[in-house]
Amino acid sequence: MKLNRRTLAAFAAPCLPLTGVGLPIVVYLPPYYAGTLGLDLAMTGLLFSLVRWLDLPLDLAFGHGIDRTDTRIGRFRPWMLGGGLVMVLGLALVFFAPPGLSPLRALAGLLLMYGGFSAAQVAHTSWGQALSQDYHERSRIFGWWQAGNMIGLLGLLAVPPLASWLAPRFGWTDGPALGVHGMGWVLIALLPMALLLVVLLVPERAPRHQSPHGWGDIWSALRLPLLRRVLLIDLFASLAPGFGGALLIFFFESARGFSVESARVLLLFYFAAGLIGAPLWGWLARRTSKHQAVMWSIGSYAVLHATLVLLPSNNFWLGAFGMLLAGIPAVAPPFLVRAMLADVADAETLATGKSNAGLYYAVLVGVQKLGYAIPVGVSYLVLALVGFDAKAGVGNSDTAVTGLIMLFLVPPVLSALVAAWLARGWTITAEAQAATAQALAER
Repeated sequence: MKLNRRTLAAFAAPCLPLTGVGLPIVVYLPPYYAGTLGLDLAMTGLLFSLVRWLDLPLDLAFGHGIDRTDTRIGRFRPWMLGGGLVMVLGLALVFFAPPGLSPLRALAGLLLMYGGFSAAQVAHTSWGQALSQDYHERSRIFGWWQAGNMIGLLGLLAVPPLASWLAPRFGWTDGPALGVHGMGWVLIALLPMALLLVVLLVPERAPRHQSPHGWGDIWSALRLPLLRRVLLIDLFASLAPGFGGALLIFFFESARGFSVESARVLLLFYFAAGLIGAPLWGWLARRTSKHQAVMWSIGSYAVLHATLVLLPSNNFWLGAFGMLLAGIPAVAPPFLVRAMLADVADAETLATGKSNAGLYYAVLVGVQKLGYAIPVGVSYLVLALVGFDAKAGVGNSDTAVTGLIMLFLVPPVLSALVAAWLARGWTITAEAQAATAQALAER
């Protein structure tokens, strides 16, 4: 069954605030905590990486709970509402942290924010899987999901430049804190409204073949070849923009001579390209297959990201063009991999008689977190070792800037190439998924 646009728009609505806990936080908050709030650079990288590792068990617990949930308001709604409320509290603590905060205070806020995000995100993506069994309709559903992410990213990343532009007109004190606080207010305002839309307007299908399962199913799931493969694709596809995003402000400021404000505006070109890329890669997935679209998109991302290090210093429009090109393929893997996982969930439901989709999406959310946690932890530690100073800008030594450029170039390109190689040889085609859906319907 083809879903109408109102339902798809309501389903995509939570993406606008939830996406704020992804790349914008990687791009903005670590430099802000290290440069403005005075937290040590290596400690900042450690905290933003550590918190993702600490809440990995929560993802599994939430997925386990979702698969066992059966309430009067549905299977997914309780988890989205509960997670959203916790996330609002975490957002307030993280985006409005005071200068001179202790590492423990920073960690507590991050844990609350990511814990609430995990519950809401696992429920949301699991809900998308349950909306349809059709191979191409799932690409469409998660295409809307990704479009919501892109609109949310663009809107959120426009807040700091807009706040700086409005500051003299309203007598505000301009600076990094103004933009970060503005993003915090936008997220806190959007989240309750978005949750209300999805809860009221998106239907829930009863879970198929649902049966109780235990924690042993987690380890059994991780031994499934197809699940392992799709998780690895997502991990390496997330590592590529994760490294680039974690270092982007530093790269354009210290290695290419841009102001921080200009570097922030360049990000808008990168994510605006996603609005072009999402329908393009969705079309290619329908004409070929999901895994082929993933392979071509992440492979072309490796090439286009590498060209960014060739940009001349302080040439804004060339930088904008380079970011625009790199953003077109970067949008594809997140939504296509989730559509691929939906097909895996159906295949395993047919094989085992158990519906473990919530568990599978929980593991995927955890993998996505690692894709953004590892780059921050590793890159900030290496930057500290080569003597990079977050506050020095172009005043950093040649050794520190060279280390920054190599970190910005090599890990993203290698990660993207590995993801493209893993996407080759994927076995669930449109015909295979149609046969699985028919067999489940007959059962």
